Amino acid sequence: RAGGQVDGMNTMGQFLKAYNTSDIYLVSQVPKGMHKDIDFLPCMRCGGYLNYLDTNNLWIGRGGSKSVIHYDDQDNINCMIAGSKRFVFMHPSWKAKFEAHPNSNKNKFGWVDTDLDRSVKGYGAFFGKIDVDKMDLMKYPGWIDVEWSYVDLQPGDCVYIPYQWYHQVTAMPVRSINVHIWYWRPAKFNKESCDAQALAAPPPTLADCTYGYEPPRGHLGPPKAGKKPFTQCGARGTGPPAKKTKKRRKGSGSEL
Repeated sequence: RAGGQVDGMNTMGQFLKAYNTSDIYLVSQVPKGMHKDIDFLPCMRCGGYLNYLDTNNLWIGRGGSKSVIHYDDQDNINCMIAGSKRFVFMHPSWKAKFEAHPNSNKNKFGWVDTDLDRSVKGYGAFFGKIDVDKMDLMKYPGWIDVEWSYVDLQPGDCVYIPYQWYHQVTAMPVRSINVHIWYWRPAKFNKESCDAQALAAPPPTLADCTYGYEPPRGHLGPPKAGKKPFTQCGARGTGPPAKKTKKRRKGSGSEL
């Protein structure tokens, strides 16, 4: 589970030359020039989710790649543009068993945490000791009883991945392109955003919204406080709402 900037690779052209001859894949924010071509799904317009947008990401690979089993702290809407991927899921109710005794032989699932042992390759916490294609049930017998589900995505399909659900992704051996939206679930469902008249309007695109919300603590928090401001979306084709400027009284230095 590696990540970060690859030395000598700073442009899309450099990536495209490399990806045909290696297992490298690209994960980056969707280029701004493409933002206007991607709509938000209807399900994200009802509930207040557009006020809690974290970021958007574009994934491109030559196919055949596979992720480790892991989870994310944000909710995720993941949509397939080209190619095909299989997503495998395990319920977070397994968390206590999955993550007990990380980095040790006492753990029966192969869970590692790089924050606890810097010698472990990769970043974050994940099932780093197992091969998802060749599960060793003698060495990691805990997996025998784990229930799991899966979905195969084709172009045009999307999947909702709830926060802290364990998942693993395998790309079929063809070029794959997908886009996902990471967002934080609000502490309270916003019914007002589900007004039928508002939902009848065309959906906003990625270009019409701001990003970067972070909850004040943990995953959920007070609905009126966060490390960063709530995100906002303008009407389709208008771009994000303009930022409000603060005025100062002459000579006083206080804000209005």
